[in-house]
This record gives sequence, structure tokens and C-alpha cells, in this order.
Amino acid sequence: MGKHKENIHQILGIITKLLKKIGTEKNIISGDTYKEIIRTVGEDSDKQVVESLLSQLQKVNVQMENMSWLNKHYIILHDFAQVCSKTLNEEVLLKKAYEMVSQVMPTDSFFIALYTEGNPLIHFIFMVENGIFYPQDYIKMGNNFTTRAITTKEIVHPRKVSLDQTDTTFGVTDTKSGIFVPVIIDDHVKAVISAQSVSDFAYRKEHEELLQIIGNQVINSIETARLYEKIYLMSQTDELTGLKNHRAFHNDLSKLISSEGQEITLMMIDSDRLKKVNDNFGHDIGDLYLRVLADGIKSICDENVVGYRYAGDEFMIIIKGSSQHRVDQIYEELAEYLAQHPIRISDCEITVSISSGVATYPMNGSSVDTLKKSADQAQYKAKKQGGNQMVTS
Repeated sequence: MGKHKENIHQILGIITKLLKKIGTEKNIISGDTYKEIIRTVGEDSDKQVVESLLSQLQKVNVQMENMSWLNKHYIILHDFAQVCSKTLNEEVLLKKAYEMVSQVMPTDSFFIALYTEGNPLIHFIFMVENGIFYPQDYIKMGNNFTTRAITTKEIVHPRKVSLDQTDTTFGVTDTKSGIFVPVIIDDHVKAVISAQSVSDFAYRKEHEELLQIIGNQVINSIETARLYEKIYLMSQTDELTGLKNHRAFHNDLSKLISSEGQEITLMMIDSDRLKKVNDNFGHDIGDLYLRVLADGIKSICDENVVGYRYAGDEFMIIIKGSSQHRVDQIYEELAEYLAQHPIRISDCEITVSISSGVATYPMNGSSVDTLKKSADQAQYKAKKQGGNQMVTS
């Protein structure tokens, strides 16, 4: 009886030490510890009880260790959330997501792929392998882990990723383990985020949770950034013609003027007879008249020539540089386009006619307002001289 009591005290002492180690390492019961406990146990019934207790201790330890691991990385996730809330730059968001994942799990390969329900293509917007970044690409839905994650809405956690199961068109490494996490928003799969490793069994349950959190944060931020960009573009675009509007004109011209040494030519354009067209044919044809003029302006635009619908039938063209030859060429090309694209109504043909005034920065104005005023005065002179012509300030 005394020996049995001594054994119990010895076992309790070992278990007390194990309890103190809970949450500090993945496996608190070493082989030697287990042998010592089993050797101390005398009866079979006691052995079963102790083994059950050790099993429960190990389960609790795994749970505590996992919680400790996650808590340690929640700080990183908090930092990532701060980045997501402060930037609308998609490239910055994607690279930061990769950096976050790299800090918390093996990432020999990493990608983020967007998916639109019903689309047969998956858009890989970010791909990196061994520190090498690859251009965006598309793959078809098919027999691969990314498609499986999308169609099942479940995390795919393969133990082996062979070459014939490759999801992407980048990289050459034959990865041995991977994790493919669907990003689900409002019950729809919006993306898949994946990390892959050249090591066997590189990922565990906690990695899935972290990738879910990071994936949701980055995809929500990207959708917000794209919505903001769409709204911003709408605020800068004229609805009728598709040209940039007066707000965009003032922003763009102000930026160019603030650039040192940048010579700028402003061409102000006004239609010669929009009122008559509206009176005789109605405003629908008047709108068509403006769209033809806008299409003509679009036809002569490039990286150095940008067109705007300023207001009503008044348009602006900003030209980087001040070459008179280039200005003459632009006006001639625009006039030729308009002549070749008349509006036909029954047996009537309407050719869009314009008057244009030209002013150059800094010679004819040192600010947006003074430059615009000079161009307006030149345009007024063109109209006074009969229209259908260009006058340079």
C-alpha cells in the first residue's frame, strides 16, 4: 500500500511538471517521460487511467500551443489590417499580403487568384516563387486545387503537390505541400489565396485560419479600392461623350503647370451651330452632334494630347509642348475627321463645324485661369471671323 502511494505521488509530480509546460511546446510528453510514468504504474487499470490522462493532457497542450501561436501572429494581422485601411493601392496590398504570409508560414510559392462566379477563367493577379514575381495570368477552371477550392468552397490542404497538379503557369519548383484557401464573401467565392512549400507537411490547421483572415482582408480592400477607382473615374468623366470632364481638366492642367519646364498648349473648341441643330432637329440630334465632335477629339488623342468636354458644347484639348506645326496638324486632323463623319437625317446631312482658340503656357498665361482666358479670347476671335477656323493667341 505504501509503495502504491509512493508511485501515485511520483506520477502526480511528473504530471504537475507537464501541466506547467502546457502551451510552451508542441509535444510536452517525451518518450522518456512516457516510459517513466508507465514504469511507475503497477496495475493495468491504473495504466489505462494514466494513459487516458496523458492523452487528455496532450490534447489540451495542442490547443493551448495553437492559441499561443495564433495570439503571437495576431499582432502581425493587426499591422496588416492597418495597412489595408490606409491604402487603396492594389499593388501595395498584394505585396503586403505576401509579406504577412511569409512571416507566419513557409511560402516557397504564393499566389492570390480572383474569381467571378460563372466565369470559366481564374485571374491570377499576384504570383511569386522563391522571391521572383510573375506577371498576371489567367487559367481555365479545371482539374486543379484552385478550382476545387472554388467549387467546393472548402480549404484544400493536399499533402503532396506534384507537377501534373500545378495550378499556375509560373515557376518551376515541384512543391511538396500546399494550402489553398477560398475567400468567401456573402456566400460567394471571390478569390483563392495559396501558399506552397518544398517541404513535406509544411502546413497545419492554424495556417488555414491565418490565410482566411489575410485573404478576406486583402480581397475586401481590393474591392474597396476598385470601387473607389470606379467612382473616381465616373466623377472625372463626362457621361454623354466619354471624355474627361471639367473637373479632370482643371486637375490635369494644374498638375502640368506645376511641373517645372513643362510647355503646354491649350486648344479651346466650341461648336459653331449646336443651337440651330437643337432647334431644327431636336436635342437627341444635338447630343449626337456633340458625340461626333467628341469622337473626333478622341481620334487625335495620345499620351501627349488629351481631350475634355468642359461644358455644354465647349471642349478643351491639352497638348504637351508648344509646337505650332503640331497644333496645326491636330486641328487639321480633327477637321478632316468631322468632315468624313457627317450626321445623316433622311435626306439632310449635318457636318460638325468648330471654332478653336489656342494659347500656350507660359507665354499666354501663367495659371489655369489666365491660360484659359487667352484661349477663350482667341476662340471668340475665330467665331467673330465667321467660325470654322482656328486662331492662335
